[in-house]
Amino acid sequence: MKEEDQDALISSKDVSIVEKCYQAFNNRDMSKLASCFSANFKYDDGQYLGTITSKQELIQHFQELRNVLPSDSKVIMDDIAICTLTGNIGTKWHIEKGDGSIVNYTKGVSFYTTDSKGLIKTAFKVSEMIVKPSTDMADRLVSSASRFMNDDKQTSSQDESFNTNASIIEKYFEAWNRRDMDTALAYFCDDCIYETEDPVFVASFRGKKELRNHLVKNAKSLPSSAQIILDDLAIDTLYGTFGVKWHLEVNGISIPNLRGCSMYTLDKESQLLKSGYDVTESPVKVPRIARKAINLPSKLLLSLLK
Repeated sequence: MKEEDQDALISSKDVSIVEKCYQAFNNRDMSKLASCFSANFKYDDGQYLGTITSKQELIQHFQELRNVLPSDSKVIMDDIAICTLTGNIGTKWHIEKGDGSIVNYTKGVSFYTTDSKGLIKTAFKVSEMIVKPSTDMADRLVSSASRFMNDDKQTSSQDESFNTNASIIEKYFEAWNRRDMDTALAYFCDDCIYETEDPVFVASFRGKKELRNHLVKNAKSLPSSAQIILDDLAIDTLYGTFGVKWHLEVNGISIPNLRGCSMYTLDKESQLLKSGYDVTESPVKVPRIARKAINLPSKLLLSLLK
């Protein structure tokens, strides 16, 4: 989504609270940004331990982020999914400098819920990996996992029966959890584009053949009992976009530091998925109490920008 398009949205009476929040950050108006959150909100950043629950700490968090970014940088939304039924909102975004160039290592996906007043009640942000694994390392991990992993009996907290009333996203994840890759791929366009950012796989896949290879590798890297559990959805029927918040379970137990967010877009003609972007939270987190002193992700990011 271009900046001029976003400015037009911001001026609209129907603009979402998340777009207002992003615009406040772009204007460096942190008080206005904080006013977009409800009194009893929760904000999680996938780079850090702990949850922000006070507006003072929220303002400090975004001020610190502002300080390590170029002074003319802005958050640009690539896609947004606004669910009018639930009030949930998902966004895919990146950060640009004033000249329109993308700031390195600043892409991500966020998921929001809103309260009865339309303010942000919960927020979960995940951003791309600063230190990315190589393809060779991913292949070795998959190979090792396939040889030594216990073949646990597959269990699922989701109903494995085919749910005809489910959204296309729910059907896709249900098929993956059954390891039915043919059905999972049937929900994508032939020329689909899929990107992933996690501790093992960081890559972009074009077309069903490349996507199939990724899905199979991903499944082989996990126990057979591993399931992707959908925590929440933002289904935007107007724009054909889907925001997803999820976590990974093995034998019904949530695995630490394996939560994430995804954004999908729908091809309106075929009604199949044309793109997907998965981002997992950081596997190594900085304690929030120590962030002011060391602020490792921000300092590392700043060094990469020089």
